[in-house]
Amino acid sequence: MPSRTNIVIPNLPTDQPHPRLARLIEYWRGLEPEPGLLPGRSRIDPMRLPDLLPNLWLVDVVRGEQRLRYRYRLVGDALIDAGAPFRKGLIVDEMGDVIDQQAAHAALDGVVNTHQPDWRRGAPIVSHLKFVSLLERVLLPLAEDGRTVDCILGMSLFYLMDGKVH
Repeated sequence: MPSRTNIVIPNLPTDQPHPRLARLIEYWRGLEPEPGLLPGRSRIDPMRLPDLLPNLWLVDVVRGEQRLRYRYRLVGDALIDAGAPFRKGLIVDEMGDVIDQQAAHAALDGVVNTHQPDWRRGAPIVSHLKFVSLLERVLLPLAEDGRTVDCILGMSLFYLMDGKVH
């Protein structure tokens, strides 16, 4: 089994998102209701993203407690097929050691606090992923009022041991 550090991704720049992720980012940018405001979840039209749907996920931002919490609202089939333990209604804090809690909260909190997307390619922070050598994901803030992030749209791509992207 190849190590994660030895995986070669042909024709993929190391400093730019995969074209599928880049397409989602551009779509999200096009949803901006007014300059400087974030789009809300209600502006997303799944019919415009049919080929991306299996890799998409949504988390609701749960406020009012000691710290922000995140509840999965939607989990695409590609995540489930790859062995990701995410399920609708599950809160990140409830996932125990199958996810790096500190890394997950740092990324999600960062998106909420900065109102900016977060892109990363590297080793998965989730254990139990089947045949995954590398993960690439983007987190995009959503806000129904344009200002308060209440949901995060995520997309994850899985680079499999055989070199395919799922």
